[in-house]
Amino acid sequence: MTAIKHALQRDIFTPNDERLLSIVNVCKAGKKKKNCFLCATVTTERPVQVKVVKVKKSDKGDFYKRQIAWTLRDLAVVDAKDAIKENPEFDLHFEKIYKWVASSTAEKNAFISCIWKLNQRYLRKKIDFVNVSSQLLEESVPSGENQSVTGGDEEAVDEYQELNAREEQDIEIMMEGCEYAISNAEAFAERLSRELQVLDGANIQSIMASEKQVNILMKLLDDALKEVDQIELKLSSYEEMLQSVKEQMDQISESNHLIHLSNTNNVKLLSEIEFLVNHLDLAKGHIKALQEGDLASSRGIEACTNAADALLQCMNVALRPGHDMLLAVKQQQQRFSDLREHFARRLASHLNNVFVQQGHDQSSTLAQHSVELTLPNHHPFHRDLLRYAKLMEWLKSTDYGKYEGLTKNYMDYLSRLYEREIKDFFEVAKIKMTGTTKESKKFATLPRKESAVKQETESEYA
Repeated sequence: MTAIKHALQRDIFTPNDERLLSIVNVCKAGKKKKNCFLCATVTTERPVQVKVVKVKKSDKGDFYKRQIAWTLRDLAVVDAKDAIKENPEFDLHFEKIYKWVASSTAEKNAFISCIWKLNQRYLRKKIDFVNVSSQLLEESVPSGENQSVTGGDEEAVDEYQELNAREEQDIEIMMEGCEYAISNAEAFAERLSRELQVLDGANIQSIMASEKQVNILMKLLDDALKEVDQIELKLSSYEEMLQSVKEQMDQISESNHLIHLSNTNNVKLLSEIEFLVNHLDLAKGHIKALQEGDLASSRGIEACTNAADALLQCMNVALRPGHDMLLAVKQQQQRFSDLREHFARRLASHLNNVFVQQGHDQSSTLAQHSVELTLPNHHPFHRDLLRYAKLMEWLKSTDYGKYEGLTKNYMDYLSRLYEREIKDFFEVAKIKMTGTTKESKKFATLPRKESAVKQETESEYA
């Protein structure tokens, strides 16, 4: 059986990377005896696959062929038929029940024992063993069930180990050096035993001789371990220092971030302040001109005009979001409004006085033009009023009510003046036509008294 097992391993299972663990010579129950072999195998590569392989000898030659294979996971029940009496029959329950008769009860028991060990290791007791002697299982695992999972199956796996090429070559060389290696195997084995004892003795002496070196090596290892401990302590201290440095760097980084944020905010705040100062600041000279500027002289009118334009620019500046909520901005805007109201009143009052004076002016009466019999020329009045054109435009855009009042007063006073001059014109013409030379009649219209003029001026302000 050993020769058959070796042949099956070499010819069938080794090419498929499988190892043969157990073999039984069987034939099917109740039929003609056509012998075949049931083989329990495992793969040499992981994950390990356990199989039951049916191998049959070829009818045409002295070689074996693989007929069918079942995985051990598909095996549900192993029925040994009788747990007490020796019986070569047994059943394997795969997808169907296969009934076998072994060539001997010993082979059957060995095969079932191997299947039981493989089941313990790889299938976690999945297979049911029926009518199997407990003594058989105990013999398979003498140290108990626990050992069957880890130890017994390894013995089954390691039951056969194929020689490699170098080992075969060494055995051949050894057998060639001994003439009776084949004829007298016992003598050859005794010779090998003696040589092995000699080698063992030499190894023991070598080990004892190297004890001093071993002690030195152990001392060096102890010193190395101490050095390792010291290095670990230093590394731990370095790690603590690095952790402290890391924490400090994190704090510095956070401080730098806060400083950068503060600088950014300061730059933005400075930009906003510069914007407000540049656009909402009115020069002291402009304020003085608006409050006290001389509206009668050309220089004073120019100063007031420039100041009024600057005030209008400050009031019309487009503020950014949020500026109108600042108290200083509100106060400055209120100050600008007060200046505008004050200057508008002062300008309206001055122009009203100018209109009144021009309306009651008698410097250019019709008597001066009696020879030509023409209406008086008012170009000086117009030149005086043209100086206030920009201020009137400013007043129109800032306070249309006062502008409209001034326009109405100007029209009223000038219309009275023109009516009086036209009336004088027709009177003089009438006198010239009638030839009247009385001095009193030529000048039918005399200047009003100063009290009347003053009374009309006061009525306008009232």
